[in-house]
Amino acid sequence: MKTQIHPREIYQKSKEFGIENSAKMLTDIIDKEKDNTKRKDAIKYLGLIIFDSKTLKDDYFEIFENLIISDDKTEIKCEAAKALGRIKHQKALKLLKWILEQEPVNNKVKLSALKAIRKICFNDPEIRLFIKELDNKVNSIKECVSIELLSLKPEKLINLLLESLKEKKYSNSHKAEMIRLIGYEISRFNVSFEDTSFIKTKYPLIYSNLINNKNEILKTTTHILKEEDSTLMEAILTIFTLLKSELKDDIIKLLLIDDFIVRKNASILCGKLKLKSAVDLLISNLDNMYNEVAIAAIEALAEIGDLSAVPELLDILDIEDVSFEYTDLDMKLYIVDAIKRIYQYNPNVSYEYLYISLNKDNNAIKESVAFILGELGEKEFVKSLYELLDLKNLEVRKNVIIALGKIGSIEPLEGLLRIIKDNTAYWLIKKVAVDAIYNIYQNNWYKVRDNKQEISRILNKNLVILADYLKIQDSENYKIKLSLIKLLENFGGESVLSALLTKVNDFHRVVRIYASNAIKKIEEKLEIEVS
Repeated sequence: MKTQIHPREIYQKSKEFGIENSAKMLTDIIDKEKDNTKRKDAIKYLGLIIFDSKTLKDDYFEIFENLIISDDKTEIKCEAAKALGRIKHQKALKLLKWILEQEPVNNKVKLSALKAIRKICFNDPEIRLFIKELDNKVNSIKECVSIELLSLKPEKLINLLLESLKEKKYSNSHKAEMIRLIGYEISRFNVSFEDTSFIKTKYPLIYSNLINNKNEILKTTTHILKEEDSTLMEAILTIFTLLKSELKDDIIKLLLIDDFIVRKNASILCGKLKLKSAVDLLISNLDNMYNEVAIAAIEALAEIGDLSAVPELLDILDIEDVSFEYTDLDMKLYIVDAIKRIYQYNPNVSYEYLYISLNKDNNAIKESVAFILGELGEKEFVKSLYELLDLKNLEVRKNVIIALGKIGSIEPLEGLLRIIKDNTAYWLIKKVAVDAIYNIYQNNWYKVRDNKQEISRILNKNLVILADYLKIQDSENYKIKLSLIKLLENFGGESVLSALLTKVNDFHRVVRIYASNAIKKIEEKLEIEVS
């Protein structure tokens, strides 16, 4: 009759029944009961009952062992592993480690075994078992071992991780997880890496251990680095920023080796760490046969921000082959972006070299420099760009117009209007000119509201000119009409309504819709002003 009592009640009345008798009752349930939920509870409470008795731990160890090895129910195996962890029987370590070695092994059982090992003992052999599981594809296992490893003292964990980095049996992805943990652990010190004295003083063993293993760290990192993996990249930079003075020369030397992956990753590190002494070697990699290396070098030069790299970067674009921009467009975009970022990194510098380049015969350079000037957006560029407005090359002219629009000064309005009214101009250039004017209005319209009379007069005068052009040019490309309608809708008033009305009956359906919507919006705006 007593075996019909629920395991929880047996545990609660164990003093009344007697510890040994209670243990036997729970064992009977484990052996004979068909309800696995009840069996699980019996295993759990058996572990709790025998916890304080070494004799009973020895006596009942075999029961847990048999359940783990022989029972066909996963939940029973897991509960038995938990019980072994709960009673902390040293004899169980061999069994639990044996479970981890089995192939295949159920992931739930493995997780329970790892947790049990952690409770029983967590010395070097057990810690290495957890490091071995860092690359486990099952998230619950990977998270478990990571959390438990991070519970160790930092000196202990970092030392064992550095030792494991040297082992050939681990894959690059596995070593990436080790680097991730090392970086995370260092970041928890919450120190300023501009001054390493704090970590040298408080954690001298960690610092010296990192220095002693710097070659292994560098070797591993240059094979596993992935910019798209943000947490890994953050961990790597945490480590390398700390060791920057010790590692910079070794990193720079890697820019010369044949392995293109290592060379690419070394370039990335040079950029992230802003190693100015690497500039010359990075420049030598700009024409590397591997695009990945060249692009990494360009990106690194952009992050370092040394102006001496600008001429070398622009020289790459100084070619006679006009098809370059189509065959290697990505490279061109990287170069242009890099030059822009270098100048942004160095405010208040002379732009003389860009002005000189803007006047070179090479159209690819003119086009690129015009784009860069537009991105930098300084008003001093307007004069030099304005002088190129009438160039015949389509791409150069387009980028000059776009740049003037981005800078947003009102001075180029006259030249842009001239382009729009030019019957021989290509429709795309005209549309770009309208869009540039829109940007100029957007940049200066607040001055109209602030009653700055001269600017207000110029902007309103040009609105009338644009409205008149829209009114009389029925045969104009519909995309130009749409851009003009958008401009008049946002900045026009009653004076532009008549021009918009002429487009309500336009032959192009989309123009009709845009014109009607623009009229409604302006009328609503006028009503609000009156009220």
